[in-house]
Amino acid sequence: MNIFIAILIGLIGGFIIGIALSSFIGIIGMMLFNEPLGVKYLPYYTAFLCAIILPIWGYKSRT
Repeated sequence: MNIFIAILIGLIGGFIIGIALSSFIGIIGMMLFNEPLGVKYLPYYTAFLCAIILPIWGYKSRT
């Protein structure tokens, strides 16, 4: 059950981080190159990555 909760929190948190990072990259692109830059599907990539990393990190901190 703890692993499921860690995966769920990783998905939600990673998605939010991905949205913020995508916005930040777009703003920097507008400032430097006068056109928005970005990575397609970045929130989904970060959500997937955080859903993998968070349970591993939680497991290592308990042992």
